[in-house]
Amino acid sequence: MATESIERNILGFRSGMHKSCAAYAEAALALRLTPVPAQETAPVPRDHSLAARQMLALPDAPLTLRCLSGELWLTRDGDIEDYILGPGQSFSVRHGDRAAVQALKPSRLHLVAA
Repeated sequence: MATESIERNILGFRSGMHKSCAAYAEAALALRLTPVPAQETAPVPRDHSLAARQMLALPDAPLTLRCLSGELWLTRDGDIEDYILGPGQSFSVRHGDRAAVQALKPSRLHLVAA
């Protein structure tokens, strides 16, 4: 079942995803990675450091992402727009959004549950 979920997510992301992110997603599917099941009470990890071109799938929870340093590219499934965030800029993600962020250069970001 987890593999089917990953396949659906990748198919949904493929249409609006940056080519390098789609390649990462395809690689994850090829490896048949099993995601850790979400727990309703699990806190959202707050701080992340990403190397250039590193990608982070955002949790399915309402949250605000703030770029602390570097430059981040954010995409959401079904949204024809992509977003570039620089230091001090933020973006709100709603419950049900399937979103991913990729560092365009070494970056730090902070997530806050809404």
